[in-house]
Amino acid sequence: MRLQDAEIQLRFALDPERGPLSQQIAEHIRQSIASGELKAGDRIPASRKLGRNLGVARGTVTVAIDLLVAEGILQARAGSGTYVSRAAVDLFTSDSAAGSAGDVPLLQNLPQPDIDIEVRNVIDLRPCRPSLEAFPLHVWRRCMSAAASRLPSSDYGDPRGDEVLRQNILDYLRRARGLSATSDQIIITNGSVHAMHILSRLYLDEATKVVIENPGYPLARQTFELCGAGILTCPVDENGLRTDDLPIGNHGVKLVYVTPSHQFPTGHRLSLERRRALIDWADENGALIIEDDYDGEFRYDVPPLVPLAALSPNSVIYCGTFSKTMFPGLRIGFAIANRAVIDAMAAYRTISEYAPNAPLQMALAIFIAEGHFEKHVHRMSRIYASKRRKVADTLKDMNSPATLTGLDSGLSVLMTLPSSMSASNLSETAAKNDVLVPPVSRYDISVTPANDALALGYASASEEQISIGIRRIFAVSE
Repeated sequence: MRLQDAEIQLRFALDPERGPLSQQIAEHIRQSIASGELKAGDRIPASRKLGRNLGVARGTVTVAIDLLVAEGILQARAGSGTYVSRAAVDLFTSDSAAGSAGDVPLLQNLPQPDIDIEVRNVIDLRPCRPSLEAFPLHVWRRCMSAAASRLPSSDYGDPRGDEVLRQNILDYLRRARGLSATSDQIIITNGSVHAMHILSRLYLDEATKVVIENPGYPLARQTFELCGAGILTCPVDENGLRTDDLPIGNHGVKLVYVTPSHQFPTGHRLSLERRRALIDWADENGALIIEDDYDGEFRYDVPPLVPLAALSPNSVIYCGTFSKTMFPGLRIGFAIANRAVIDAMAAYRTISEYAPNAPLQMALAIFIAEGHFEKHVHRMSRIYASKRRKVADTLKDMNSPATLTGLDSGLSVLMTLPSSMSASNLSETAAKNDVLVPPVSRYDISVTPANDALALGYASASEEQISIGIRRIFAVSE
């Protein structure tokens, strides 16, 4: 490339909105070398001339040139001018520079995350979506403001989480769930899946296995599989996990994952008899139980069942989240276990990310301490109970042949269909009519998954939307 060509290529537009002009000039020269427009030995126009061409002060160009000389991209020759260095061209045109991080092979093939993507302007009857219609935003804003007004610490904080928040959560669980623990037996997490990720790193590898419910929570399964662990499925029925179908002998099982308060997605509760049987099996086989109590706060017309963790604190890791009681974007949950497990989780947490977000923890601690959290849970329990009745009343008004189970608790129900109807077909056709409701087979990993039920979440939709949505679901089958 000749000098005149270089001057032409260096006439480019600068935008003051994009940052310092000197940095923009330097970046353009780097890109010109990387693209081959500027070659080794090409002379850069004098700073006064380049400044005039670009419409900037000479000093702005000088700053850019000095930066590139310091990087070794340009060479200043006394009495001669400034030139593109051979090293710069070799760097930008080498095989390593031509590649990218995406060209480096991953150690493992990551699966597509098995989650439901947000869809707007539809009637969303998918499970696991709380309602925000009565969320006390003004109160939460005040708690956030109070937390932000406090002088932050110069340290990262306790990897277990803020001690005040941990104690407030424990006080609430003692009142609401009958679960007692000390502050050194709880760790704040970014949600239940985060807790499972840490536990997977601590207990799982290619030589281990995990027992999960089937049907069950897809993201939990994927979390365990990322560590190379084998998956053993165990069916569920109206009494929850069928403990008589647990594997005979350990088979390398380290963890058993269950949702006993409101089995996902069937909605059944694990009976007391099976709770004890599960704990006995885990103790006999040296396995730990992960109890995911993702929506256990919401119960209707039934007393609470004692958590597994209250029956066996040493063999159960109790995982909770504020995603359903408050909102998913809060990204705060917790795990309760014996101190040895919590110490290990805290150590891993420190290495991977230090500690959780301090201001959010403070805000939530204030929200709980002032009684707003429990008031919100009670308010939402009434709202969800009414929506649950709307589901049942709509089916009754329609004389629908579908039957409902899982009405006792949680934020969703199982809608079982007669043999003449296909849940998958109903779900697909309903989606075309702007109603989202998954078949239970969406969460089943059997060879021949069940196809006779819909997993209907009623929490986030309004009562009017619930009625309209259910009628549309069955209208497509007529």
